[in-house]
Amino acid sequence: MISENHQKFPQKPLLQVEVGNYMQATGPDRTVKNKWLWQGMNQLGIQVINVAEDDIGELISQGINYKNSDRFISANLLSKETGMPLLKPYAIKSISLPGNPKKFRLGFIGLSSRNSYIPTDEAGYIWGDPLASAKKWLPELRQQCDFVIALACMPAKDAVQLAVDTNNIDIILTGFKHQGSGLPATIKKSSMIYVEDEGRILGELRFIVGKGEGDVKPLNHILTRNVPDDPELAAFIARARVEISAVQNEIAKGNGIGSARAETVRVANYIGSQNCAECHQAEFDAWAKSKHAHAIDILKKEKKEFDTVCVVCHVTGSGQAGGFADLYKTPQMANVQCEACHGPGRQHSLKPLAVRTSKTGPQHCVGCHTKGNSPEFDFASYWEKIKH
Repeated sequence: MISENHQKFPQKPLLQVEVGNYMQATGPDRTVKNKWLWQGMNQLGIQVINVAEDDIGELISQGINYKNSDRFISANLLSKETGMPLLKPYAIKSISLPGNPKKFRLGFIGLSSRNSYIPTDEAGYIWGDPLASAKKWLPELRQQCDFVIALACMPAKDAVQLAVDTNNIDIILTGFKHQGSGLPATIKKSSMIYVEDEGRILGELRFIVGKGEGDVKPLNHILTRNVPDDPELAAFIARARVEISAVQNEIAKGNGIGSARAETVRVANYIGSQNCAECHQAEFDAWAKSKHAHAIDILKKEKKEFDTVCVVCHVTGSGQAGGFADLYKTPQMANVQCEACHGPGRQHSLKPLAVRTSKTGPQHCVGCHTKGNSPEFDFASYWEKIKH
């Protein structure tokens, strides 16, 4: 998000951009999710959109006219036939700030790394080297802009290399596949700013102007529960959740939508907290009073109890032998039970003295209580609520 320099948070940004990998590329529910995601991006008015590996196939599947749109860019998504960019390699946007007659020209170049090397030739496109593409197009873009901004959907090490090997980028916005964020850094002439995924942190580039010169400061706004929802978008999200949840429910039932997961478990490594209570009653009682014991209810309230992306942190043993599959097949493994933190308990229940369960600690909690998922998380205070 690009904004003017208000003392208060601006009511409306001047320009919103997307780094890439916004489309969900896997899962039987991806079609309905991506349909609503695209509608939401349109409603937000995102003006520059980098097309990354997870996006192109889904844009095609959704029937979105990405080739003839001024919003989509990618310098290294290439036509198989011509070897030239399938989309515009860059976009230029002009913005003006209140009280300043000067217009600033912002140039955005789209660059993406790949996580999979499955051939895409049959689809009519191939992926070029992002660094080579940057070197090809940056000089041309630089001549037309006051600021050059790379939308770099790539691992942090690749973004660092991009800054080291080029001298034409003012700002590198980088994020990739649930990659954790870091503090802004300056590498040669480039300011590298990390972008959080899944919309839990709103990134802002704030333009500060004085004496005819411009400077840009990055800010991250963590979207905690204390940040109120926009009423119009909240209503939109509520409608989306109803349809997405209904489709996910049908998938779980196996009613011909997508492909329900068929499971045959010969050895169930998970036994459930009720079995743990036979020897650990005091610990079970402490757990039963905690929010962990009702974790699935949080998703039910949000209509996400069949969302395979979300349930992992609200159930026990997701995807493991004898662990949670879905609320129809394995309702007994819902919620964050003993084994979610201490590991499968089957062998311990059979040989309690010879086989011990895993010890746990802060390092285990942050797998789900991430900065994005749980921005208020503090181990010491949270532990007081569940200690046993």
